[in-house]
Amino acid sequence: MSATTSEDSTVPGRGAGDTGSTSLAVALLTPIFIALAFAAWQAALWSHARTEARVVARDTAALVARSHIGAGEAAGSARTVLAADTTMTDIDVEVGGSADIVVVTITANAPGIIRGTFRPVSVTVALPIEEITPP
Repeated sequence: MSATTSEDSTVPGRGAGDTGSTSLAVALLTPIFIALAFAAWQAALWSHARTEARVVARDTAALVARSHIGAGEAAGSARTVLAADTTMTDIDVEVGGSADIVVVTITANAPGIIRGTFRPVSVTVALPIEEITPP
């Protein structure tokens, strides 16, 4: 029986020229992972901006439908809230509807991570007008 030394054993599939292949793979894949991380962060920021617009639109529709606040006053209030609490620009709030429904539409631009980039956000919410009627 002969003893096997480390010089006699070879790992299948690995040659002498494979040294550093792991470092090369990491160096090549790192920028891709960083770009994917920034893309995920950007998507989350734009989703958050859309959620903020939806919440303000719903609150504005509720003010008009339930508290009978005027459409112009409610739209001004929504613009003020969005301008003060968010980073959105070019904010436009439209309040309309019919005799039994209030429709609030908010359009704005949500900024991107890179300066000068943005994504348009548009949200529409409709609520029925609530009234107390005598029996």
